[in-house]
Amino acid sequence: METTQQTAPGDARPVSGPDLAPFGLVLTFYQRDPAYALGLASLSAYAKRELPDLRVHLVPIFRDDPVAKIAGLIEALRPGLVAMSAMSPTWLASDPYLHAIRRTVPDVPVVVGGYQGIVAPEETIAHPAVDYVCVGDGEEPLVTLIRRLRGDDTGDGPIPGLWDKDRAGRVRRTTPVLVRELEGMPFPDYSIFERPGGLAYLSPRAIQSPRLTTVPVLSGRGCPYRCSYCANTTLLDLHGIKSGFLRKFEPAALTRELAALRDRYAVDYFQFWDEEFLYDLRYARTLLPRYRDEVGLPFSMFVRVENMSDELCSMAAEAGCHSMWFGIESGSASYRRQYLDRRMSDDVIVAAAEKAARHGIKRFCFNMVGLPFETRAQVDETLALSRRIAPELTVFSQYVPLPGTPLFELCRRNGLLLPPSVEHQMWPLGQLNIRTHPGGMSAAEMSDAARAIMEYLAAYNRLEA
Repeated sequence: METTQQTAPGDARPVSGPDLAPFGLVLTFYQRDPAYALGLASLSAYAKRELPDLRVHLVPIFRDDPVAKIAGLIEALRPGLVAMSAMSPTWLASDPYLHAIRRTVPDVPVVVGGYQGIVAPEETIAHPAVDYVCVGDGEEPLVTLIRRLRGDDTGDGPIPGLWDKDRAGRVRRTTPVLVRELEGMPFPDYSIFERPGGLAYLSPRAIQSPRLTTVPVLSGRGCPYRCSYCANTTLLDLHGIKSGFLRKFEPAALTRELAALRDRYAVDYFQFWDEEFLYDLRYARTLLPRYRDEVGLPFSMFVRVENMSDELCSMAAEAGCHSMWFGIESGSASYRRQYLDRRMSDDVIVAAAEKAARHGIKRFCFNMVGLPFETRAQVDETLALSRRIAPELTVFSQYVPLPGTPLFELCRRNGLLLPPSVEHQMWPLGQLNIRTHPGGMSAAEMSDAARAIMEYLAAYNRLEA
């Protein structure tokens, strides 16, 4: 198998031979700052397993990366296919890079997937630099496409899960593919992120020490909840699933993989990036003791407060849980119920945080501001609830409407959507990403709310807890 390490701007030397003879797949994504892309790592793992002679390269794009340099890095790798993962908030920022890739390697097809391709396939396939759009899970469609481009598969019909566009602009549309079971699926391929010295350069950080080599991992895919602002609701609707849909790796296989990652990369700390770790009680009861005995590293997890029972907090702490990360989103219980489809009471949130603290687990809380029909007084309610919980770390993000979500549709119906702009991001705080409107904050109130939030963060956040 021929692979390469991550190709970073200024470090374009591939690990494979000088002729780069086998078919090459370049994976790319845009992110403001260096980050893992576990979806691309999953695609790489599956593609390498199915096509053992495939070359796979990762060329990440970070803000301020020169467009010509990125295109040049990709050209030097002589790919047979470029696959970009894109989120809706980063789609506009990806645009100049896509155009540059098309100009630099005009005969290399480009496929775009990720949330952008799934929720806005018409917009995505209309881009002049895009030839294919992946409209669901990408493992099988991507491998089938590579086989066709290599000539291994002589079929010419539409590929399930991919839209394609010919030179005349005619589009063939198919239905999304969904991986319903993870049994038999490989774990993500972390080798695409490697640089000399391993993965330590990319360690994401929250409230654990920056001295630790931290690696994000997944025990499965999906989220069983339907919050109105979240992409997961859109994905459940896409596949006709009401709720409760989770796909999990088998616990014994997962702990073996985590132990192997620990040893290969000298990992000190794992972050479980599952959107909800404790929903499946039986799974948690099986996995956590195995993790304690076979992996033995501190870790963090995303949880819902409704699932933070005393039993599970105790079990998680015994397994090495350092911190639990959960959303408050708004400190106004009435706002949460009416607009966010989050029906937990303030008392339930506070009680969950107290359970975690009793077992020595740190708390990391998420909030949003600048929401539709959110008042300045409700921001104060969010700050008050945060003070009541007293988490070790609180994060506030600026609300960004995600296409396809119920809250996006609410904004659209009420004329709150702004023209698309690369400036519409989750941070920095203080600038509304929706139009000012009756019942919501004015620009001045949003600015004042951001000031109050920054004062709270300076006074209460405890990093390296």
